[in-house]
Amino acid sequence: MHFSIFHFATALTLILVIFATSSDARGKRARARDMYRNQNDELVTEDRFNSRRNHRKKSDKPNIVIIMTDDQDKELGSMDFMPKTMKIMGKGGATFNNAFVTTPMCCPSRSSFLTGMYPHNHNVYTNNDNCSSIQWQQTHETRNFATYLSNAGYRTGYFGKYLNEYNGTYIPPGWREWVGLIRNSRFYNYMINFNGQKIRHENDYYKDYFTDLIANDSVTFLKQSKRYFPNRPVAMVLSMPAPHGPEDAAPQYQHLFENVTAHRTPSWNYAPNPDKQWILQYTGKMEPIHIAFTDILMRKRLQTLQSVDDAVEKVYTELKNLGELDNTYIIYTSDHGYHLGQYGLLKGKAMPYDFDTRVPFYVRGPGIEGGMSMNEILTNVDIAPTVLEMAGINIPDHIDGKPFYKLLLSKNEGSENFSPHWRDTVLIERGKINGKNVKIREQIEYHSVPGLKKEARLAKECRDPAFKAPCKPKQKWVCTQLPDGRWRKTKCRLSDVVSKEKRAKCVCPPKKMRKDERRNQKQFLKNFVNQPSMLTGTKFIKNRSGRSIDDNELEEVDHQMAADHAITTLETVVTHYVQKRGANRRRKHDHWKFGLQSDTPEGSLNYRTLCTVGSNNTVACDRSIYSSKQLWKIHKDEVNKLIEHYKEKINMLKEIREHLRIGKPSEAPPAFGVTNSNKRGGRIPTTSETFPAFPETSADKDYSIPQNHIYTTDVPPTSSAVVIGKGEDCVCEDASLNESVGDIVENTVVPRPSRKPKKERRKNRKNNKRHRKRKNKDVTRDCHQFSMKCFTHDNDHWQTPPLWNLGPFCFCPNSNNNTYWCIRTINDSHNFLYCEFITGFISYYDFNRDPYQLRNAVHDLEYWTLQQYHKTLNRLRACAGPRECTIRSGQYTEKKEKSGRHGRRPPANHHL
Repeated sequence: MHFSIFHFATALTLILVIFATSSDARGKRARARDMYRNQNDELVTEDRFNSRRNHRKKSDKPNIVIIMTDDQDKELGSMDFMPKTMKIMGKGGATFNNAFVTTPMCCPSRSSFLTGMYPHNHNVYTNNDNCSSIQWQQTHETRNFATYLSNAGYRTGYFGKYLNEYNGTYIPPGWREWVGLIRNSRFYNYMINFNGQKIRHENDYYKDYFTDLIANDSVTFLKQSKRYFPNRPVAMVLSMPAPHGPEDAAPQYQHLFENVTAHRTPSWNYAPNPDKQWILQYTGKMEPIHIAFTDILMRKRLQTLQSVDDAVEKVYTELKNLGELDNTYIIYTSDHGYHLGQYGLLKGKAMPYDFDTRVPFYVRGPGIEGGMSMNEILTNVDIAPTVLEMAGINIPDHIDGKPFYKLLLSKNEGSENFSPHWRDTVLIERGKINGKNVKIREQIEYHSVPGLKKEARLAKECRDPAFKAPCKPKQKWVCTQLPDGRWRKTKCRLSDVVSKEKRAKCVCPPKKMRKDERRNQKQFLKNFVNQPSMLTGTKFIKNRSGRSIDDNELEEVDHQMAADHAITTLETVVTHYVQKRGANRRRKHDHWKFGLQSDTPEGSLNYRTLCTVGSNNTVACDRSIYSSKQLWKIHKDEVNKLIEHYKEKINMLKEIREHLRIGKPSEAPPAFGVTNSNKRGGRIPTTSETFPAFPETSADKDYSIPQNHIYTTDVPPTSSAVVIGKGEDCVCEDASLNESVGDIVENTVVPRPSRKPKKERRKNRKNNKRHRKRKNKDVTRDCHQFSMKCFTHDNDHWQTPPLWNLGPFCFCPNSNNNTYWCIRTINDSHNFLYCEFITGFISYYDFNRDPYQLRNAVHDLEYWTLQQYHKTLNRLRACAGPRECTIRSGQYTEKKEKSGRHGRRPPANHHL
């Protein structure tokens, strides 16, 4: 029984163990199954979230992305080296073959892009004047297209270069995200305004390369906007610095395009051009160093564009990953074109020709067929209204451009016909009229008035008193009437105002004399003539009719001049210094006398009676000096005055010595004398008549006397002279006097005494010597031409490979008078460029016959055609708003052609 109970207990224990084991296994499997289910639920939840993200409700309004490069050409073939952009934008969207800019300069073009206005309406004409100015900020910047998009619910962002003179102190209105470059394009070592905070970047490619920074920041803004604001549309502008200088390419692209010469178009190095505007007439063929420069510059520009190509692909890929590609319009363009050797111009923009004004232009987005080619003419003022129309926003009246959004939707793939409702003429303008240019332009327009012949025009002009004969000082033109009654307009010359042959050489005093000058003259007479009686009733030039002295005074003057005749010329020079240089302040050497008895200043104590100097340099003074403190002080002050007096005397002697050294003549001129008159009309004897002859010295050889000297003049005794008398203030020589004698008087120049300390003069000499050495080494030191805009290039200009190692050079690619207004017309029958320059020059190029603008065909046009182009140009120059700025000239021109064949023709010699 015990055995059976034991076995029963054992069997029961085994059963319980087996049951527990099986239960534990079932629990583990259940937990594993639950864990698997939880993991599957998480995977399913994540898949459902991703599915909802990919299929969430998108914004009703499309996203808009604008990519703008800086200085990218279309005519030189730069787009052929951007395969990613051409695949995404060219094959995937529409290509506008005739896209232009209103002004081929950065700031005016970008201002038109932002506002949709022509330069004559937003008043930004150059890269300096009014570029990002206070006036621009207060008026036109507040109406850029971003302000309207932001008010309509768009999340707006701007990344890259803004305006050339943007200083980074503010965020322009309308932009939610702002990464704006301060000043002009750079790739390294630049500063940006990042949402109100200025950040400086250095030269590390991975952190600072500006093109990549723009791409990364814009993609980040796009992802964050779609993550946190999935129902709000996004509008971005990516303003790339490439291919603008300094053309620093990314390291991985610095080896590409070594032998590319796509820039060598038929107009490359086509120079000189006598039938084009002034700058192209001046420019000749390029030198070998210039040719090498254009080749390497083209290579570097293409290298910088490879980073832009990557950025386009990056934005495109991110839009695709976010599921926003089919709801996004992308526009790719440039602010203007560029030239590299065209017409001999080394590099640059600002010309009215197609290589500077035509830009790449591509658009892709919903409703736009891929691969379309559009021939309608566009400008950058059309971008702002098109963006607003894409966003469903009413276009403001102040915008001059015309939206092309509906034009895109109405086109079918492969259709290249011109739309009958689209304009065919646009305005291209550069520069402004101000100052001198206003008068030039008014004169040009006055001469172009129809029906006014040359004779009638001259007769009307010559009635103006400003052209009345004879010529007066500062008069430029004079009118003279011919015997047959016709008028002739000639330029005034110096010989017409006062004939040099008939003009007598005179020594005249100033018309007016200040009080300090009269005081100096009075002191001069007192010191030099040494006769106080002469000062009684003295009259000076300002208020006297003649200078007169009596016989007694004359004897005293003769005695004084006889005693000092050996230094007469020195006295003359000293007098000149006193009168010309010492008019504004009292100078102690005004009291200088040439004589031992008058060697001390007036009023000074005769210290020789109080103190003497022995032969062994010992000094002995009167005892009274030591007994009276007041007398001691007075005597000490007088000694100090004498020391200063003689110091100045020595300095003046040095100046006179330098003057004599410079003015030493090759041979002695004839002896001159002094002429004057007394009250009875007599003549003062000359020095050669009154005084005995002295041995000729170096001082006697210098007869130069300043022209404004009052008391003497260089008139030979043998010549007849106009003496000073009543009503006369000048001493003049006879007109028949030998020309060489007059040249001595007229051309003698007294050097200005130097007042700089000796130490400062020595320092200046060292600096000048160092500057001359530097100039001798600098080949480009003379890179300045009048009315020209020049630049220099050397081995240190480029800091990234490929480097320049052919040395420095200078080139002038533009001029100040390159101001123009043009109309560019493209339709089924016409393709031309008509320009009027500020200088009055007119050019016309027919692209149907001359696609590279090699010949100015303005002389092939008939008069009525020129008149029509002139009127169309003036209409566009004054237009405001889309209604006035939209012109279709083709139909009107055809109508004029039919009526003009039998109409009256103007005379052949009539000019615009």
